[in-house]
Amino acid sequence: MTSREPPPVDRFRPADLEQDWNALRSACPVAKTKSPGGTELWLMSGHSDIRAVLADARFRVTPAGGEANESIFQDPPEHTRLRGLVAGHFTLGRIEAYRPAIEAMADDLLGALEPAAEPVDLMEAFARPLSMNAICEIVGVPPADRELFRRLADQLLVSSAEAFDPTGWQRLNEYVTSLIAARRREPRETVDLISHLLGGDDAGSLTDVELTTMILGLPIAGYVSTANAIALAFRHLLNGGWLDTLRSAAGTPELQRSFVEELLRMQSGDNGESMPRFASADVRWGEVTIAEGEMVVAPLIAANRDDTVFPAPETFDPHRAGLARHIAFGTGVHRCLGANLARLELQCALAAIVRADVGFELALAWAHIPWSSNLFGDRYPDRLPVTVEKPVIARKNAG
Repeated sequence: MTSREPPPVDRFRPADLEQDWNALRSACPVAKTKSPGGTELWLMSGHSDIRAVLADARFRVTPAGGEANESIFQDPPEHTRLRGLVAGHFTLGRIEAYRPAIEAMADDLLGALEPAAEPVDLMEAFARPLSMNAICEIVGVPPADRELFRRLADQLLVSSAEAFDPTGWQRLNEYVTSLIAARRREPRETVDLISHLLGGDDAGSLTDVELTTMILGLPIAGYVSTANAIALAFRHLLNGGWLDTLRSAAGTPELQRSFVEELLRMQSGDNGESMPRFASADVRWGEVTIAEGEMVVAPLIAANRDDTVFPAPETFDPHRAGLARHIAFGTGVHRCLGANLARLELQCALAAIVRADVGFELALAWAHIPWSSNLFGDRYPDRLPVTVEKPVIARKNAG
């Protein structure tokens, strides 16, 4: 019952193709270029074009002759079938029920921090465990196994500078296989995803490989990106003075929610980028023709940096108008399945940071924080050293 092994190749980051998105959009909004590996592609740079491509069924995620897989990262009709089996578990109403549990996780992690002269790595002490524990709660990984699951995931999500080690994927498969077997032997009256997939009316339509791939892949898909968004939150909270603002009378719940949305907009490019698309037929797009089989890249970073939609796009501004127009989670049938969960995790993390009765200070300038990228194209801080300072007056009403 082993899931398909991921290809041991780099997935390039659209953010590395072109940095001045507005200049590109003004000069050539649909440009022919090459990936870092030399593959020719069409590059979209405008908000409207990117939204349109991602929603257009003529552009598929699997190239002609590409190999099928057992995950939701494929084209309809199989994508429709598999996503339909799990989508109900990630609706806003269902996810919102987990808010108290995720808030408690965040408070517990921050509550374990003590003021000290030596910095603490908040990636390891807060961002990563909170992100993994939250998704494991929804999926149904037992609390006692979550640290193990995170270690196995970290072995898989190695830096792209390291050689791919298939044994990491195998260890994760073995754990998930044993977890599924245990839940089949002893079904639980729970509402987690594993129970849903094993006991739902449509459970019989899943193959064993699809089931394993789903339970293995969903935690990994949202783990790194949400942890990294928490790291980025600390940057703006501490360097931009937003923590003081949010802890003051001005820090309304509405402003906290807007802070999260601006965070998501700004994060685009490091995580959560849309998959390349491939034209399933010749497509006339504006003044160009995209030939059947050609690759199209529609970067979320470019859409979310379009200055005709988001003025001064490089400025972090939770007060900006039109934040609802960002597409940090993509759009169309492949819009991020975990969007509601990611938002909830970030809202809970931010509220816990604001409530915490300690102060924080970055121990390194942000420009000196070490970053790496993994085989799936995500960039992430290797560590986030932060000094935990003497207690400050807790503003319990700030969250």
